[in-house]
Amino acid sequence: MIFTDPPFMPPFPRPPGVPSHIPDLAAVFRAEILAARLEGALRADIALAALWRGQAAVQEACASAWLEDLPVTPVELLSRSFRGTLGDPDRDRSALTAASFLRGLHSPGALDTDTGPALSRLWSLSSGEGPSPFSAGDHEKIRAALREARSPLLGALTVALIVNASCNGRAPSIERLAFVGADHALRGSGRFMLGEVEPHGMIAAPRGAWVMQPALALVDNGFRLWSITRPDRVENLIAGIEHTLDRGLGALPMLRRWLIRARTLSSEAHGASRLPDLIDLLMRRPIVTTGEVAKHLKVTPRGAQKLIDRSEELDLIAKITPRSTYRAWAVIPFARMLRR
Repeated sequence: MIFTDPPFMPPFPRPPGVPSHIPDLAAVFRAEILAARLEGALRADIALAALWRGQAAVQEACASAWLEDLPVTPVELLSRSFRGTLGDPDRDRSALTAASFLRGLHSPGALDTDTGPALSRLWSLSSGEGPSPFSAGDHEKIRAALREARSPLLGALTVALIVNASCNGRAPSIERLAFVGADHALRGSGRFMLGEVEPHGMIAAPRGAWVMQPALALVDNGFRLWSITRPDRVENLIAGIEHTLDRGLGALPMLRRWLIRARTLSSEAHGASRLPDLIDLLMRRPIVTTGEVAKHLKVTPRGAQKLIDRSEELDLIAKITPRSTYRAWAVIPFARMLRR
């Protein structure tokens, strides 16, 4: 990767109040090398990408809610729909906010080719209030930034700066969603999610192609505030992204072990067994209920429960809900994340 021009100068007249600070290129290079390694591993195995990005989206959504002073844990986010009783209103508000962020992370939209609708959707999913503040001029600035980006990280930073200027810095959550959307646009593209779905459904086959987690980068190792216009905090963000990318690479071996075991059990199952079908479903939907298994595999609820029990015996899944609620199971890597 070669930078021929100052890499962090927006490719348009600089908005008032936006600094012309250029990040440390050594730090950018380190982060981009890790990102390229992670992206390559995910592109090589679709099932691995779905598991990793499902977990990463949950972590990022919770971290972004924390930065909005709305603390929420992964288990509160994913298990809310399985509760049998009312929860704490403040925690529920945090979970609903994180669920909106999760929706944006699952399907970021195409900021490069469908800029207006993608931005409007991210605005509606963020903590922004009122109508979308973005103009046609903002759309063109974002498209230009993505066209001229020297790397995904630098392109994402520039897009976040444009969003910050358009919102006068009053909606940092959409800056983070736009950052991820830019990373996604520079690594691949996807479609919007159609219809409504519970949070645990939004980790099923994520459509994003991103690998960077800007909110997690600020809360994973200490707690630092988000500010895309302050040079010192941009440096902290880049350092945090390098750290989370390194951790993301470190999570791949555990996910691969689960996939290898699942694929081995699937190949060894006898001809009449429906276990391979359940394993295929689990690779696409890491969290399932008896009803979902029955629906997708077209078996009776009793047959679905037998398959779930067998998968639990084989240590492929674990129950993630207490006895007093609707029951749900997650693949082992997700179950471990929810127990932390």
